[in-house]
Amino acid sequence: MSASLSNEEIEDKYFLLSQVEILSVLNDLAHRREGVTLYFNAGQHFILTAILSARPDGLVFDLGGDPKSNRLLEKAKQCVFIANPDGIRVQFTGQNPQRFLWGEDDAFWVPLPDRVIRLQRRESYRIVVPGSAKIRVKLSDEDAKLIADWPVHDLSVSGFGIIVDHPPSFAVGDEIFQAWVTLSNNLNVHCPVIVKHISFLGQARYGKYQVGFSFVNLTHNMDVAVQKTILNIEYERHRLLGK
Repeated sequence: MSASLSNEEIEDKYFLLSQVEILSVLNDLAHRREGVTLYFNAGQHFILTAILSARPDGLVFDLGGDPKSNRLLEKAKQCVFIANPDGIRVQFTGQNPQRFLWGEDDAFWVPLPDRVIRLQRRESYRIVVPGSAKIRVKLSDEDAKLIADWPVHDLSVSGFGIIVDHPPSFAVGDEIFQAWVTLSNNLNVHCPVIVKHISFLGQARYGKYQVGFSFVNLTHNMDVAVQKTILNIEYERHRLLGK
């Protein structure tokens, strides 16, 4: 996905914002008994669940198989739901999950999300990172020598981009031994990366260079951490805009 898409184009392509559309997608998951993975505590814990009901007044989903994880989920402030019906990734955030009695069985409830990310196979939603997020990347070689330390310009689950004032010291196709991306004060992801593109921005000697990197073998938990960070940035942007 091009980082040059406008916010409106991004929302049209990747976000379901209409409550009717959201209810339709979530109830389809419920009717199909589609498996859903729910992550919480910054991706450190998860349960396998299924959506039982989606209505305007909230979303009901099943308990997981591990009683300890269910108890931990009751204390979580936020959780991330991920399903992949027919290879299409459906993802959204739930707030303050609450355990309650649904009919004769225990279940969890969260408010209906006001947006759902829906990605076709191999698509990757990319967001421009605001300066306030303070997301940085450090690149190092096999000897743990620091190669670079930059603010991250854009981020997706497939990789990230940076903008620098001078031509980088590597070429497209080069593999960097280790990249540490600091998502927050206590959360980072790390793995090798490959240089995917180097683009010159501007004219003559006054331009900048945009460099795109692709993650290599990013673990599932780190993938979730990146997704959660992207969602949090997008939610905060909409909150500040009053949307």
